Amino acid sequence: MKAKLIFDLPEERHEWENALQGSKMRSTLWEYDQWLRSKIKYEDLNDEQYQVYQGCRDQLRTLLIENSLDIDS
Repeated sequence: MKAKLIFDLPEERHEWENALQGSKMRSTLWEYDQWLRSKIKYEDLNDEQYQVYQGCRDQLRTLLIENSLDIDS
């Protein structure tokens, strides 16, 4: 199977750039999620710090689910 994305440049330049950068964005979100995970799992955090990091990770995961984005595969 082959797929083609066709853009009318320069009118759709923004959409074209988003398509080109999609894998970088996914990788960046995955790295951020893993950084949060590492902080929660391995750092010696007080309760307030733990809640902040966990809240950030929960919110990231919620947004990914709401937007049907999978960064784990």
